Amino acid sequence: MNCQPPSQAPCLLACKENAIEILGGAITINSDNCTRCRDCVEVCPLDVIKI
Repeated sequence: MNCQPPSQAPCLLACKENAIEILGGAITINSDNCTRCRDCVEVCPLDVIKI
């Protein structure tokens, strides 16, 4: 949620499954699309994504 601008968040760009979305300005993970590959976890500079 702290990446600015959200559209350039490393997790959003790294997700091959389009499971990371921006809703109301917040970055969220769509669990229906997430395959738990952990690519987003590896690139998150804030270490806030837990799978």
